[in-house]
Amino acid sequence: MAYFPLFVDLEGRQVLVVGGGKIAMRRVRTLLEFGCEITVVSPEVCEELREKVLWKKKRYDETDLESLGNVGEASRFIFVLAAAAPEVNEKIVCDCRKKKIPVNNASNRDQCDFYFPGIAKDGDTVVGITSGGGDHRLAAKISAAVRQILRTIAV
Repeated sequence: MAYFPLFVDLEGRQVLVVGGGKIAMRRVRTLLEFGCEITVVSPEVCEELREKVLWKKKRYDETDLESLGNVGEASRFIFVLAAAAPEVNEKIVCDCRKKKIPVNNASNRDQCDFYFPGIAKDGDTVVGITSGGGDHRLAAKISAAVRQILRTIAV
């Protein structure tokens, strides 16, 4: 299935990332380019994450969703990236769905309300690439090619 690309202004918006490993780091690195406020919940995180986000050194529980503020406020766009162990991700998905918070489960594409795209960015030009959640390597390869094209055009 093909997905509609939706571009959202994340400046000042809240994002919860559960997990402190490689997947979480890659996603946080990308999100930081868009000015959102990121909270990471994880017992451990890499040094780079500690320096760039609000880190809650703990295991995930449902109260972490409540700390994001009132989901109904028009000024907020809140979503959750689950990049922890698969069983933790499934709990997060269940909690988010109860609260109608968009969630992405990094370990199960069938439990994603949205996909985290490959990003090619040059200034305000942003290209998002997805393979429908089926082939991350292909999306990464295309993203790299588009980044190269953007660099060529910008010169």
